[in-house]
Amino acid sequence: MADFEIPKAGDVCWRELRTRNIDAASAFYSKLFGWSLQQSKVTPMDYKEIIRDGTATGGMMPMTDEWGDAPSHWANYIAVADADETAAKITANGGSIRVPPFDAPGVGRMAMVADPSGADFAIIQFVQPE
Repeated sequence: MADFEIPKAGDVCWRELRTRNIDAASAFYSKLFGWSLQQSKVTPMDYKEIIRDGTATGGMMPMTDEWGDAPSHWANYIAVADADETAAKITANGGSIRVPPFDAPGVGRMAMVADPSGADFAIIQFVQPE
């Protein structure tokens, strides 16, 4: 991963494009915003990091058949100190869990969730870099 400072809990810290055509999306956003894209070094999957001024600011990943009919979309990640505790707080306050907390090796623990109105977002508890 390019230089990356672990954000404070509560910060919107990562943006991720989940797309049906990662090559077309990469070309589009690179031309539009001048983004540099590089294959992530922390995951074996086809995951491109968005690099701005030498810093990873987000990522892009291909959507496989497992995504069903879901359209391509952007996801926002909010940093948390404890993904499991935050997931419990989300449900206690009327939100819902779309994908329960899971470990992403080399990255951290994350979950896909929604607020009471149904707006989706993700939470992430980063691992300390080695």
